[in-house]
Parts: sequence; structure tokens; C-alpha cells
Amino acid sequence: MAFFLKKLISKIKIPHIAKRGTPKRMSGPIHGRLGTLDFYNYIRHEAHTSIDFHRHTGYEIVYYQSGRGTTTLGKATYRYQAGTFTVIAPELPHDEHRHTDTELMFVGFDYSNAPVPLRTGLYSDSPDGAVGRLLKRMGTEIAGKASYYDIKLDCLLTETIVEIGRLTNSPAAPEPEEKLIYAQNYFQQYYADQIDLAGLARTLGYSYDYFRHLFKAQTGYSPMQYIVDQRMKRARQLLSTTDKSVTTVALECGFSNAPQFCMLFKKQHGQSPGNYRKHVEETSANWQ
Repeated sequence: MAFFLKKLISKIKIPHIAKRGTPKRMSGPIHGRLGTLDFYNYIRHEAHTSIDFHRHTGYEIVYYQSGRGTTTLGKATYRYQAGTFTVIAPELPHDEHRHTDTELMFVGFDYSNAPVPLRTGLYSDSPDGAVGRLLKRMGTEIAGKASYYDIKLDCLLTETIVEIGRLTNSPAAPEPEEKLIYAQNYFQQYYADQIDLAGLARTLGYSYDYFRHLFKAQTGYSPMQYIVDQRMKRARQLLSTTDKSVTTVALECGFSNAPQFCMLFKKQHGQSPGNYRKHVEETSANWQ
């Protein structure tokens, strides 16, 4: 590219101008493409859905165009909202819990993390939405597939990395209080037990009402809703991977009885546990 520009400039007749002194030299090398795009997607998710911990071999940027929820990157949990985005390092476990309908774009790419360092965290886009606009342009290029669109995509990725490097001097959303992280971890481990929420709140130094307020402000769920969500995750897993009866699944996941479990499951998923299992089995058979 530099050779092409040099030849092009040599053909342009430049009018005589007064001498301006010695041109300034760049302090370092001029960098070209910074990364290579692996995947891009735009998607809408419904409220109260989630994706469990997973990881990628390259970097990932997730941009939230709308919605509210939480995402855990490694051991740090953040609250996302419209106009925020996450930078996720390779092989870092991360999940996502949507409290409201969420519209997002995400890209995965190979990158050596130099010369522009990318730090894991959740950040706010610039007031003019520069990062979001660049990601939308990637989507337009992929949809249109005009000539040299793959080259254009890598150029847009480079712009995105540079823009993020300029924005991310400090994360927009700090890590939540350690006590609330402890409570989340406790619920994730002991969801099947009958948890004394008032007792746990006292252990953490709060009244139950204040603890409930803090927890819901942080996660979007009340403590009991969060526990039920953990139980439902495990129930879906057991229904999908075992032939245990609905009653056994209900009791193993911490529900009082099968009718209570079935009522809550249908309310959350729009179908009974039995129909959910049947749907999973039919879907799996179609992929075989």
C-alpha cells in the first residue's frame, strides 16, 4: 500500500510553495491492519434468557444496542445497558443474563494485543456512538459483499480497535461489591437447598430488605428470583441430558414438589417440562 501511494504521489504535479522547513518524521513504524475478523453477528434476545459460561480462542467485542442485564467476565460481574460494550480476552469464561429484551452485535477476531492494548471490561461508547457505528458498517459490508469487502472488514476492525483503545482508559462500570458477588456465588452453589435469605443477609451485615434492594439493583433479580433462575437452569439441563422423571428433577433442583415446578416452568418457558424434553429430543434427532 505504501509503495502504491509513493508511485501515485510521484505522478502528481505539486505547485511551488514556500519552504516550510524539515518535515517531521513519525516517532515509530506506521501500522497497517491490526486484526483479522473471525465472526460477526447481530441478534435480539428476549428478557429473562441467558447464556452460560463459554469462551473463545480469540478476542470478542459485544455491543449492547438496547436492553439491560448482567455479564460476568472471568470473576467480575458488570451491568450492561444500551450504548455499552464488553471487551473479552481470549479463553476468558464469560456469560450473559438479560433482564429485558436485548439487542446486540458481537464480533470475534484474532489480535496480538499490540500496538493498541485491549483491556477486558465493560465500557461506554463515545457520545457520538463511534464504536457502534463501526460495528454496524461491518454488518452492512457482510450483507452487501461488495468487491473487496473482506479487506474493508479488516479496515473497519482496525478502526474499531483504535477507537476502543482511545475510549478505554478506565472501565465504565466498576466491579460490584464483594458481598454481592459472594451472595451470587452462594446462590449458584446452594440453589437446591432451602436458603435462609434473612440469615444470609445478616451474615453479610445487612437487613433483609436492604440486601434485597442492593441485590436487585445489581442483578435485576430479587434474591428469590435469582435462586429460581438457577434452579431452572439445572432443571433444563437435567431434562435435556437425562431420563429422570419430572418429579425427580423438581426435587433435585430444590422445588417443593412437581406441581410447583411444572407451574413455574410453564410460566417461564411457555411449555411444560415434558413438552420441553420432547422438543429437545426432536431437535437433537434432526441434527443426527
